[in-house]
Amino acid sequence: MNTAENQERRADWKSDLLRRLHDPLQLRLGATAILLAVAYGAVYVPLSAQVAETSQKLEQDRRRLALAGSIEQLEKQYRRFRERIPQHVDSEEWVQYLLDGIRQFPLVMTTLDRRPPRRAGPYQVVVLHVEVRGTYFDLDAFVRWLESNQRLLHVDSMKLSPSGGDVMTLNLVVSGLTG
Repeated sequence: MNTAENQERRADWKSDLLRRLHDPLQLRLGATAILLAVAYGAVYVPLSAQVAETSQKLEQDRRRLALAGSIEQLEKQYRRFRERIPQHVDSEEWVQYLLDGIRQFPLVMTTLDRRPPRRAGPYQVVVLHVEVRGTYFDLDAFVRWLESNQRLLHVDSMKLSPSGGDVMTLNLVVSGLTG
């Protein structure tokens, strides 16, 4: 292309643009397009990064709020059974506590073994294997005592078998929580 053709095209483009700007509808459309482009470049682009950062902080604060609610709920649950967890109690004391419970009922204890203690979070778990004999109703009363006594106990396993006549044998593995 030569320079004359380039100058002619520029003149045609300029005259076409001036002709379009004299039309009010096309002038409004052009001005709106330019205004939107300037607004996008001057307002949205700088603010989009701030909006994204604020959204991220908001989500992080929501997660913290949910965590705080969970912690508050856990503390409320802990306060309900805090008295049932004895502090600084060893397995020897748990054995004595269980023996005292068995003595409340007309039962014959045949076995009481301590298993190695375990950890459950911040707590120590004392595990005891107990075998007692008695009538079904006496064994039932003993199990009810285990479930409703003042300490936090868990019956891990239970096996009930007949021993002859009205006498039955109850094998239990009991876990006790201590602080």
